Amino acid sequence: MSDPGIEALSRQANETEEAACPVTLVVSGNMVTGHIVGRGTFEADTTRMVEMAREQAGAENGAVDAMGDLISAMMDAVGDDTSGAFVHVSVQEVMTGAEAIHLGGSVFRFRASEIEGFTIGTVETTEG
Repeated sequence: MSDPGIEALSRQANETEEAACPVTLVVSGNMVTGHIVGRGTFEADTTRMVEMAREQAGAENGAVDAMGDLISAMMDAVGDDTSGAFVHVSVQEVMTGAEAIHLGGSVFRFRASEIEGFTIGTVETTEG
């Protein structure tokens, strides 16, 4: 069972693509900090990843084409789900114990029911 608050934030982000709510989640015991974004942002980020791979590999590359086909099939399967059952987060950092992994805004898709807790706002780590 997921928190109705996190589902409401996700639904609203899906309805208002410009929306981005700063959030810190606890997922599998790790803290994830970033911004909840809509499904469209997740799709655009994923598409951009394929385009960057294609640019780096050159125009004709079977592996990149296959990856593009796989991602296209995944996006088709995801469909137009705006129920809030999945939360898309532009992740800045993942904190695992004493280590912080900087991700710089990669958009992740989390199952809302697997989020153990959340707070509005982001957490910043400092070195030292």
